[in-house]
Amino acid sequence: MKNFRERIDIYLNYLMLAYAFILPLSRAGIIAITMLLIIIFLLDKNLKFNLIKIWETPLPRIIIIFILFNIISLLWVSNKNILEAVRYIVKYWYFFPSFIFFIFLKKENIPKVISAFIMGMFISEIIAYGIFFELWQWKNITPDNPSPFMHHIEYSTFLAFTALLLLNRIFNEGNIKSKIFYSIFFTTILGNLFLTNGRTGQISFIIGLIFLGFMSFKNRTKAIFTTLILSIFIISMAYNFSDTFHKRVYIGKNDIVQVIQNENYCSSWGARVGFWIIAFDITKRNPILGVGVNDNMSESHILIKNKFPEMQCIDYLPHFHNQYLQIITATGVIGLLIFLTIFYRILKLEIKSNQFNNIKIIFLSVMIFGFFTEPLLHAQFSMLFFSLIVGILLAQKRIESEI
Repeated sequence: MKNFRERIDIYLNYLMLAYAFILPLSRAGIIAITMLLIIIFLLDKNLKFNLIKIWETPLPRIIIIFILFNIISLLWVSNKNILEAVRYIVKYWYFFPSFIFFIFLKKENIPKVISAFIMGMFISEIIAYGIFFELWQWKNITPDNPSPFMHHIEYSTFLAFTALLLLNRIFNEGNIKSKIFYSIFFTTILGNLFLTNGRTGQISFIIGLIFLGFMSFKNRTKAIFTTLILSIFIISMAYNFSDTFHKRVYIGKNDIVQVIQNENYCSSWGARVGFWIIAFDITKRNPILGVGVNDNMSESHILIKNKFPEMQCIDYLPHFHNQYLQIITATGVIGLLIFLTIFYRILKLEIKSNQFNNIKIIFLSVMIFGFFTEPLLHAQFSMLFFSLIVGILLAQKRIESEI
């Protein structure tokens, strides 16, 4: 046991590599690895010191405060929803790996962890293309939406981030052979992104591309020109060669027209507009603390029945299809401010490395926009992805501070 405890950092670094690789590939696998990470972390002989260090660091501390505030919010959850609310909050344990990455990830393993994640995405991409071209069947996944391991919105977010990560390397890599390799991989990832039904990732990619362009080119004119040309080229290619993307653009346009002209909320975009209206009504009456976790959904059902019968068709949906609305209706303005502070703290991480600073901005641009269409930080894969990237950024910051 003594030898084991002395080698805990080695075991944890191996597990972190496995975590990054398996994240895009297996729900059961990533849960098993996450549990092992936490168990081994708790066995460390310096546990008390590590916990103090985590609490004294602003970003981990605000994440913990967010979780604690959600636990406190159980005080104003109705008795009928208390068990569901507890189950909802328990999922926040998926954030814990970020603390372990922060404390234990070694300098030499940070690039390996990122490469392991990219390799996992590469394998998922091969499987997705096989489904699309009907080379094989994968569970109940259909060729018109080849997202093999997770919901297409989450998968599109993963693809958007990976594409921008590769583009960042293309912009900053000096070796021509590496540029060619990254360019080929970038093209295939981008193709996969626009083959799925995940418009969230597609739009997030364009937004992230704009930020990446301005970070990669000191000349503003060159940055604007490059991002504009790339954006137009990518969207044009996707629109003309991807039936899925073409159909989703047409459907999205039609959804918006139906909402404006006919108050028809029975569509993807219509439902999201409807939940903005419902959330405004709930927040107007319960602005500070919200109505409580899970009680916000009960309240939405009541409002649809009594005040917004035209939205009856969206009553079956399990959430607000928006991270910000989900939080403000459940925990009020206080909960939302704490949540937003998490991302402010990520933004304020002073990282000297241009590569990792770019990763930080890419991550923020993809996630912050993604929250407008889906509560990503209450979906398993997205929460664990959040832990991976935040953990890497914290580890990089720690290492730079130690030099």
